[in-house]
Amino acid sequence: MRTIEGHTGRVGAISWNNNNVLASGSRDKSILVRDIRKKGDPIYTLQNHKQEVCGLKWSFDEQQLASGGNDNRLNIWSCHSNQPCHSFLRHTAAVKALAWSPHQHGFLVSGGGTADRTIRFWNTIEG
Repeated sequence: MRTIEGHTGRVGAISWNNNNVLASGSRDKSILVRDIRKKGDPIYTLQNHKQEVCGLKWSFDEQQLASGGNDNRLNIWSCHSNQPCHSFLRHTAAVKALAWSPHQHGFLVSGGGTADRTIRFWNTIEG
């Protein structure tokens, strides 16, 4: 077992993909993406949230990572870029609940917090 460090705030969200890659989101507003087979620095760092990252979920094909934040923002990240390919501000509260469809590529649902109480459906291919 080992300890992985790197965030400067609490870690509130974690998501694995099937290739030994772990994404972690933190109160420090960043997402660190690591290959857990390798020690050292993250593969890359993702930053676009203005507040704590509180939801993370890899797509089933491992090509996209959805991140939700206390800033009411939902970001969709491509595994090929350190900038979000889509950034949505349709929720009116923190975005913590995220789920990709196992049946349709690029289909994501997100849930908003107490002040929002909505479930939104997203086509992450077309935005």
